[in-house]
Amino acid sequence: MITLFRTIRLWQLKTKWKLALMKLLDKYAGDIIKNPDEIGQKLISALSELMRNEPQESERE
Repeated sequence: MITLFRTIRLWQLKTKWKLALMKLLDKYAGDIIKNPDEIGQKLISALSELMRNEPQESERE
């Protein structure tokens, strides 16, 4: 009986996380569809910021 309870509880948790992830992805997909240019600019800005802050090879060693 306890094993059945654990199985049901694990299934509930797995479903809960799956639904939360799908909700998050749906939200961001909606934003991308509404404003593709704005999202593209944010992506380019974030990538350029990462490239500027990346340590040089001489600093890595």
